[in-house]
Amino acid sequence: MAKGFLQPSNEDRIMEEIGNKHFKDAYKKFEIPCESKGLRTFLGGEWWHENDVTGKMIDELLHSFKCLRVLSLSGISKLPVFVGKLKHLRYLDIRYTGIKHLPNSLCCLYNLQTLILSWCITELPINMGKLVNLRHLDNTGTKLKEMPPQIGKLKNLKKLPLFFVGKHGGSSIRELVELRRLSGKLSISNLENVHCTKDATEVMLKDKRDLSELVLKWKDGHDNEDLEKSRNVLEQLCPHENLNSLTIKNYKGTSFPNWLGDSSFSNMVSIVLRNCKYCFSLPPLGQLPLLKKLKIVSFHGVFAVDHEFYGNGSSTIEPPFRSLEYLSFVDMPEWQQWVIFEGGVFSCLLELQIIDCCKLSKCLPNHLPSLTKLVIQGCKQLVASLPKAPALHELECDGKIQLASDHYYPSLESLKIEGGSDSLWSLPLEFFPKLKFIQMHKCENLESLSTSEGSHPSLTSLTYLGIWKCPNFVSFPNGGLCAPNLTEIEVSECKKLKSLPEGMHTLLPSLVTLRLELCPELESFPEGGLPSNLKTLKIEYCNKVISRRMEWGLQGLHSLKELNIWSNCKEVESFPEEALLPPTLTTFEILDFPNLKSLNGKGFQHLTSLQSLTIGICKKLQCLPVEGFPTSISKLHIYYCPLLEEWCEQEKGKDWLKIAHIPNIRID
Repeated sequence: MAKGFLQPSNEDRIMEEIGNKHFKDAYKKFEIPCESKGLRTFLGGEWWHENDVTGKMIDELLHSFKCLRVLSLSGISKLPVFVGKLKHLRYLDIRYTGIKHLPNSLCCLYNLQTLILSWCITELPINMGKLVNLRHLDNTGTKLKEMPPQIGKLKNLKKLPLFFVGKHGGSSIRELVELRRLSGKLSISNLENVHCTKDATEVMLKDKRDLSELVLKWKDGHDNEDLEKSRNVLEQLCPHENLNSLTIKNYKGTSFPNWLGDSSFSNMVSIVLRNCKYCFSLPPLGQLPLLKKLKIVSFHGVFAVDHEFYGNGSSTIEPPFRSLEYLSFVDMPEWQQWVIFEGGVFSCLLELQIIDCCKLSKCLPNHLPSLTKLVIQGCKQLVASLPKAPALHELECDGKIQLASDHYYPSLESLKIEGGSDSLWSLPLEFFPKLKFIQMHKCENLESLSTSEGSHPSLTSLTYLGIWKCPNFVSFPNGGLCAPNLTEIEVSECKKLKSLPEGMHTLLPSLVTLRLELCPELESFPEGGLPSNLKTLKIEYCNKVISRRMEWGLQGLHSLKELNIWSNCKEVESFPEEALLPPTLTTFEILDFPNLKSLNGKGFQHLTSLQSLTIGICKKLQCLPVEGFPTSISKLHIYYCPLLEEWCEQEKGKDWLKIAHIPNIRID
């Protein structure tokens, strides 16, 4: 049953009909001024919205503006055939349209230099080769799957972001041979359709010196590909040494050609190797002098990252990977060993990610002086010491990562640890003076957050503290947690925790959110109570705390707005007690009280700010307070309370009149 939900309105539909009528009326009066007939630039902005007359208007516009040089359209799904009559047109932008097909007449625009395609385009006209003056063909983000025949005739083409190798009668990779002026980004897809290695040889990518970014893609899942042919094709697609960025996806060879990693690629800044499942080793990339980004994803055949990775010339004076700033290994399920190169390797590395490498068992670089972010996920067998990284800002890791006692992390701001090593029984807070965010999850052996004897560091930057599913966690630092800017604490499923930090009311003046969940041994709030600025309090299945609820002192929390209480306390039959709750509450939830039989009206009377009330999973609760609820309530949600549902049935229930004034009622 629901009451108060908004019903669908006809207002929007009516307004749209009125708008269309005015548009049609305007079109009837629409005339092209004589002095505009020589217009050279027309930009149809976001005001174009297709309807039954838009096509006619655009058609008339194109008929009138025959001298157009620049045309930009949006909001239409079909390009008029007459566009082919715009002989002077040099620039055509249909990016923000729904156009799927282009008319063949487009191929008569011999002066066209720039064509920006719609993202909805699925195919191009077969006579595109006639656009001999075309310099920029932007097909980024389109739904094209192949190129039109004879696109190689567009010898002036400088920009062609996407090229699709045809399977049968489609465009051969040889069409790229004559496109010597290509610059910027070029992505060649469907390389499995290259039937002859000679075709790839003729492309001569090494002569296309203006290319800055190259993407080479085979079709994913094309496992019948000849592995040797794949390698031969890649061998012949060696780019010019000016290339800045290289991406190889779904390559089926077992090894890489010698050109990949050659130090002659002195301008190479970024390399992404993705889904090369059959490769047994990584290419020697360490001697690329300007390489800043390296991402390696889904190499299922690699067992070790060894000296070969650092480059065949790793014995030279210059250390490997001397410019690398980002390094990522993802989805390498057979990788077991990382051989660490000694002597200044990764000296500029800012971010290191190791994700889903489930067999990697040991070794991380010992010293990463520039590292600011370290992410280790899905590496359950990894047992290693955290690198010495004085610049580290963000640490997120699982596995058995050990915190060395002699390593200090003065810049660390975010710490997320899942699992943790057997030795992580205490987190020494003095190691991390700048922490803003702490999240400990499933750290089986973690017992405490600690400080060294005699010290009481002030964590002035800390804003969030979360401790989840740490079954042996029992204590916070002696003397309390001095964190004047901490705004949120979450503690969940810490079955041995008995007490919260001491002196919360004075040491945590900025705390606004406190969530306590499934901590059965937690007995009470600390002496002095909770911080006065607290706004949200959630207590879920902390039965010992709930049994001492009259000691909470919530009346003194003049900022408290939201209170959620979940409890399976069997002794609670009436709730809430008089004077338990502060009058500032706006949201109140009472959930899962198995023996709750009545709601205490005196506990609600003073809640004059209450706006939202939720009562759920109270199967023995059958009636509402005699006094009813505060008139301020605008939303009431009752669920899984079968007896109460009957009493609150609309128009029929005995308690219906007590809630009939509430605008939004939901009972389910």
